[in-house]
Amino acid sequence: MRDKKRLILVGASGFGRVWRSSVLPQVSDICEPVAVVDIRPEALAELDGDPAYSALPRYSDIRRAFADIPADFAAVVVPAKAHRAVIEEALAAGLHILCEKPLAGSMEDCAAVCRAVTAAGKKLAVTMSHRFEREKQTVEALVKSGTYGPANYLVSRLSARISGPQNAGLIASPLGLVSNATVHALDTARGVLQSNAKTIYANHWLARDGEHGVELPSSLITVEMENGARALFETTFAAADKRNGWGNEYLRVECASGTITADCGRVTVSSSQGPQSGQTEAPLLENRAWGHEAIVRSFCAWLEGGEPAPTSLEDNLQCCALAYAAAESAETGCPVDLKAFLARYQ
Repeated sequence: MRDKKRLILVGASGFGRVWRSSVLPQVSDICEPVAVVDIRPEALAELDGDPAYSALPRYSDIRRAFADIPADFAAVVVPAKAHRAVIEEALAAGLHILCEKPLAGSMEDCAAVCRAVTAAGKKLAVTMSHRFEREKQTVEALVKSGTYGPANYLVSRLSARISGPQNAGLIASPLGLVSNATVHALDTARGVLQSNAKTIYANHWLARDGEHGVELPSSLITVEMENGARALFETTFAAADKRNGWGNEYLRVECASGTITADCGRVTVSSSQGPQSGQTEAPLLENRAWGHEAIVRSFCAWLEGGEPAPTSLEDNLQCCALAYAAAESAETGCPVDLKAFLARYQ
């Protein structure tokens, strides 16, 4: 890479803290923050205690920040309902965009962002980081190798427990649950099964937590892929057993001659077919960046003329359609055809 890419971080607190403390230090060799934007004075005040950011220009007015500070891209790390407005301001300033998931707060806004980015001729990628965790990429590589034959179906589970009305409220609705949690599993399945989705059906419900008096969400989602494979997604924040929580999700792919399973960071392959029957532990992939780091590196390489980032706008629009169609299915009780769903917004 010729020079470090200059970015303006939009969002100082919340997940912006993770960007400041973890994401950006991992990629300091290829990009650097040159300003921080947040509409909340108390969020900007947090920078006073961060040696890496205390001297950076800080703004509450995003338009002024984009006008004052030369940069290559904006890192959008604000609530999803604000994504469209921030992205449109970044495009008006001639910036590329790296955006936290989901792309926008509604399917209408996702489609509007797609049109705006295309019209501006800029590059946008979304940080769908969980698909790029080490064990999930190992499973994806094993399936793509073809060693175990074609994939028949995939099963995914995220099981966790939350407490407190504020945390429960963020994910209580079908849209809240799928856009904040299940969307990662949906994106992972598209990569592993090497296909976009054909139809989706979602069932969502709430269970009362007697200890804290809040409603805890769960969902079961089934998807038929365009290539004929199926996928089942279990997501719950009412689990008594939290072993498959964030970072330890369960993923199983049933292939023609082998079952590939990721569970709590381990990947195994098992089969009752042929002379190699039994279960073996598969070595995890080596010598790669993972999660957010992988996406930021691929995005910066794309800006330098490399291959499009794997979570580019065109790719992520399919993921957005899956997430918002799942929420619609949960509300209506009916399956949703993905091509017809996308056609409504184009």
